[in-house]
Amino acid sequence: MTAPTIKPTIRLFPTVGSLKQVMRLIPRTSVGIEIAGQDLRVAVLRDFAGKRRVRRMDVLTGFVALPEAERLSALITHFQRNKLSHFNVHLALPGGWGVARDLEFPAVVGVVNLRSAVALQVENLSPWALDEIYWDCVWEPNSKAGRPILVHVAIVPRAVLDPWIVLFRSAAVALTGASLSSLSWAHGVSALWGSDRPTMVLSAENAYLEGALIRDGRVHSVTMDGNAVELASASASQLLRAGRVESVDQVRVVGHGAFMGDTGIQPERLPIQGAAGPTAFGAICAALLGLARSAFRLNLIPAAARRQRNYIQLVPTYALVGLLVLLGVFALFREPYQQSLYADRLDQEAQRLAVAVRPVADQEAQLNLASDRLKALSALVRGRDANLEALRELSRVLPQDTWLSSYNAQDNVATIAGLSNSAASVQKLLEDSAVFHDVQFASSITRDPSGKDRFVIRAAIEVGQ
Repeated sequence: MTAPTIKPTIRLFPTVGSLKQVMRLIPRTSVGIEIAGQDLRVAVLRDFAGKRRVRRMDVLTGFVALPEAERLSALITHFQRNKLSHFNVHLALPGGWGVARDLEFPAVVGVVNLRSAVALQVENLSPWALDEIYWDCVWEPNSKAGRPILVHVAIVPRAVLDPWIVLFRSAAVALTGASLSSLSWAHGVSALWGSDRPTMVLSAENAYLEGALIRDGRVHSVTMDGNAVELASASASQLLRAGRVESVDQVRVVGHGAFMGDTGIQPERLPIQGAAGPTAFGAICAALLGLARSAFRLNLIPAAARRQRNYIQLVPTYALVGLLVLLGVFALFREPYQQSLYADRLDQEAQRLAVAVRPVADQEAQLNLASDRLKALSALVRGRDANLEALRELSRVLPQDTWLSSYNAQDNVATIAGLSNSAASVQKLLEDSAVFHDVQFASSITRDPSGKDRFVIRAAIEVGQ
């Protein structure tokens, strides 16, 4: 006998791709704030398992016009009431508060030296001195080899952004990032719809209209002061000319703002759950700055002024996570390791018993052979007894005028051939016998030249029943 082989099941660690899928199962929440006219629009966006949902959308009406103390109080009250202080907060500034430009660099510059090359151009792009501004740039990291690199640059005066940084810091809500509205919209369009077709974004606010056209990775923006309802058509025409779009039918139009309903533009339905109302788009795009990546995602807040996490507070969390990982690894490999030990022990025991079991197996094989011979002999004996009994019964019941020419028996079925004065009487005599049953002529009766009936009868033998 051969020893059985047991193969334990080994579970492998997840691959890098599956690990990314697991990371998507961790819920993330981002707060986006858009400054629009005199209002502050706040959107809370939740991302879980690849699906995004707007948890809440609020408008702080007249916030910008409030005195500094009242603005601080309103901000603290709103964030504490809705428990938003511990989330990342991204701010979208109106496009007229800064400068947004697209720069094109040859591929030979390379992404390593790209930021240095942009820094040389910022002084020419900015109407303010370099020590009076914050700026940042971003580009598509996967540009095709040999193609020019398109860089998006945003500039904002420190005098504009610093008060907002101080305001949020005073409310214990440190800003994570800030961007201009046109680049924030471009980022939102890229995250929500992709770049399959040009998209025009129009924001109609009190006393001004701001718009942007996103096409082929470029952002064309415009800001017009005045009646937003009257300026909508002119702004759209200017953006179409700047983007060299021949027909408005080729463009996806996204309208939002407090006065967008008066322009007659049908707002585009946002492909995100919970997004409702004509004022939601700008704040949602700002929230997406903390949840998605694109070629338009930059941050005007300097690194030193951004929200900084206290990583010492995370030490217990990381320690607990490490313990859980170790426990998971132990649980993962414990069963295969035990199965491997059990398999080795079983193999050793099987090999030890193989010597003692082999003679028993040989005896069992001999016993099976003897049993088969006995069964065959018993079948022969039973068959011979049946034939003898059948021949004895034939000699007893057949009349004197009947002769048998042949007798054949197989599987307890006898075939009889012979001559008789009456073949029918022979059949009747066999049917009345206790040894035979199911008596039938195997062929038709023929007349012999001697005048007797020639017959062939088949009957089953019932010996010992």
